Amino acid sequence: MIDPDTGTLALGDPAQDRKNFAALRDLREAWPHLKLLVSVGGWDYSTYFSDVASTAARRETFAQSCVDFLVEHGLDGIDLDWEYPVSGGLPGTVHRPQDKKNFTLLLQAIRTKLDRQGRRDGKRYSLTIAGAAGADYLNKIEPEAVAELVDHIFLMAYDIHGPWDRYADLNAPLYTPSEDSPQYQNSVSDSIQRYLQRGVPAEKLVLGMPLYGYCYQGVSSRNHGLYSSYDSASSVPYRTLVSQYLSDPAYQQLRHEEAQVPYLYGNGSFVTYEDPQSMAAKGALAREEGLGGIGFWELSQDSGSTLVESAVDAFTGGGGTAIPEEGGSGGFLDVSPEDWFHEAVEYVSQQGWMTGTSASRFSPHLATSRGMLVTILHRLAGTPEAPAAHFPDLSAGAYYQEAVAWAAAEGIVEGYDDGRFGPDDPVTREQTAAILFRFADWQGRDTSGRAGLEDFRDGDQVSPYAREAVAWAVEAGLLTGRGEDTLAPGGTASRAETAALLVRFSPDQEAA
Repeated sequence: MIDPDTGTLALGDPAQDRKNFAALRDLREAWPHLKLLVSVGGWDYSTYFSDVASTAARRETFAQSCVDFLVEHGLDGIDLDWEYPVSGGLPGTVHRPQDKKNFTLLLQAIRTKLDRQGRRDGKRYSLTIAGAAGADYLNKIEPEAVAELVDHIFLMAYDIHGPWDRYADLNAPLYTPSEDSPQYQNSVSDSIQRYLQRGVPAEKLVLGMPLYGYCYQGVSSRNHGLYSSYDSASSVPYRTLVSQYLSDPAYQQLRHEEAQVPYLYGNGSFVTYEDPQSMAAKGALAREEGLGGIGFWELSQDSGSTLVESAVDAFTGGGGTAIPEEGGSGGFLDVSPEDWFHEAVEYVSQQGWMTGTSASRFSPHLATSRGMLVTILHRLAGTPEAPAAHFPDLSAGAYYQEAVAWAAAEGIVEGYDDGRFGPDDPVTREQTAAILFRFADWQGRDTSGRAGLEDFRDGDQVSPYAREAVAWAVEAGLLTGRGEDTLAPGGTASRAETAALLVRFSPDQEAA
């Protein structure tokens, strides 16, 4: 935080902050490539930026305090999150028309002090800033001059819409929807292009992504609540979306194909959020544009790292939600003996049916994609060869390419009505049942059993194409309810749930 009396950088909670810094330094000891930066400002603590930037003397004082702070606490750099120069931000934030120029001068003062200290210490100290996604923000700073001074700009490509708007809308659409909207429109892609057009090099941009959504209550049923007026709205972490919303059949799971983001409608509410598919699309765009990195706000909201891993895989070229060839027979850092899925993960990894998403991570909470499931079944079948599949959205050389070709040739999988296969789409529970049903029939198993679905309160929500398969899967004990009376046919299955299902499907369990 900024001490308003001295105009210097100060600890907000001295006792706790020192403990946190010590723990982070210990982490850096174990992972020497890590860089530890302290961030000052943010929505709640940007009040006095304008003051410390207002004169040369104040800028020098603040800049020197930043250097002293980094040296004292053994950190590698500083991030300025001024929300916002000239205007905007939390009520009470100090503004001046001169902030636009003074922001550049403040960064210049800090950069000079950091470089001077770096020469003494034999290291380079990092200087970064956080930048808003809207066009108005770029008009309040000098983008090209700022970019020359900083190592990276963290583009906060979220909160494009939120509870401050009059209408329910998408939090972080990847692309701007073309349909009519009652309010302003923007998107992640548009924001990136604005920065690039204003002279910011791509390699200095870090694309920020949200690990939360917004729930708008009291919306109309028209357009499933999108662009509707609403009574109230609140932020919802992804972990809460998984535990309370995505498994609730009262919420219809929808996707805006143009914006490439999911949303929910139900109980008179519209919920905008991210899923592994939308995060992979954002990571892929950052990679295609040559951006310097990706980042997230904020990590505790994605406690299973489901969204983070999907975005990282796509950005680094891991294929989004793909299954890399690395993996082992257990010992994953994110699977402990106390986890309900521990034995299932150990079994499927020992059998070679599922591998890790890296050499040390299984990603149990990551949604299983259609490509993943078909790849698993291809392994169970002994990886037979097949002629190439003719789906337009299969990437050449992708891990799932041969598996999808085989499964399509054998009639085990089908594409969507538009001809796509959707390899990175999260596979739904009813899709899983349908694919397993066809695979079991291909294996020559007895698939004659059928369970009644009327005992499930959402049994009538199973799609017609999948009703027979779901009835078989329930009778065979493969598909269990979520709760006593809920099937959630349109819900997605995590990798942990898929591992447990494979154990129940295995020949050994069938024989027992």
